[in-house]
Amino acid sequence: MDSSSPLLRRLLRLMLIWALPGLVYSSHTYFYWQARDPTYPLSRALMMHVPQWQFWAFVTPLILALGRRWRLERGVWARGLAVHLTALLALLVPHGILAYFLSRAAKEPWYLENSLGKILPLLLVKFFVNDLLVYGGILAVGHALDYHRRYREGELAQSQLETRLAHARLDALRAQLHPHFLFNTLNAISVLVRKQDTAGSIRMLTGVSELLRMALNTSGRQHVPLHEDLDFLERYLDIEQTRFPDRLQVVRAIDPVTLGALVPHLILQPLVENALKHGLATRSGAGCVELRASRDGARLLLEVLDDGPGLCPGWDTRDGCIGVANVRARLHQLYGDRHVFTLENRAGGGVRARMELPFESSSPAASAA
Repeated sequence: MDSSSPLLRRLLRLMLIWALPGLVYSSHTYFYWQARDPTYPLSRALMMHVPQWQFWAFVTPLILALGRRWRLERGVWARGLAVHLTALLALLVPHGILAYFLSRAAKEPWYLENSLGKILPLLLVKFFVNDLLVYGGILAVGHALDYHRRYREGELAQSQLETRLAHARLDALRAQLHPHFLFNTLNAISVLVRKQDTAGSIRMLTGVSELLRMALNTSGRQHVPLHEDLDFLERYLDIEQTRFPDRLQVVRAIDPVTLGALVPHLILQPLVENALKHGLATRSGAGCVELRASRDGARLLLEVLDDGPGLCPGWDTRDGCIGVANVRARLHQLYGDRHVFTLENRAGGGVRARMELPFESSSPAASAA
């Protein structure tokens, strides 16, 4: 398509817009003269007024350009006002000349009987107030559209900044998990080394290397399918079962329909770590950690339960709750008020960590189902 087509379409739109006041003025003139002379033709009124208003269709782009270049704003309004008054006076002359020849073409007697030099000063005085209002109206509309455009651009820029900030926060929160988890695991390995458990140390080192590989493979992704997060969790639990041989029991109740649901990367590991730290490591006997995942309509329900001693009063104000605080912050960044996260004591003993998230499938067909 020719590059001039958008300009032509814009001009045609302006001509249609300015045809409306031309038709209004033509109708007014026609009915006014019809009351005095029934033979007065509508074509005569149209010839006089419609082209006069079409004049503004051709000068509107110029006025809008001047309005953008010389704005009537605080600090620069005086210079802008001088420019616009000069432009208005410059437009009055061709407008008056056009009105003179259109009236002669419409056989208006007064225009036929007098020369342009005699009538033009009178036309300039006659048109000044009307043209001032029209010129000012065009400027006002142009300023309003420009302010709206700048407001929308500002909103878009602010939205983009907020999105980038949210991603940066999420990246920082997710990155926080790696050294936190790695520190705890290396500390466990050092315990095995001191016990001279070579086989256990090797298994844990192998497990750590596998976990780091999986973590790096998901770098840059805020969401992963649940089955990927569970795979990562299984590697982590293998390491923990090396730490707590014959003491750690894991029960899984995972609904298969949830395996393709998108969840925040590494969202379960901190909760399981918290369950092990407060539910198993603090006692000498065996303990159980239960993982649950189910779907309730448009919601994904995830639970991590343990049978430990439960939460002590004020537990969330103490140091060492990095994992839980991280989970809260990430869920807030990703879902806002569209999620629920609770960590509370169970009636029969132990702790329940529960998340309700929007069910978003990695497979569009599954999500629709």
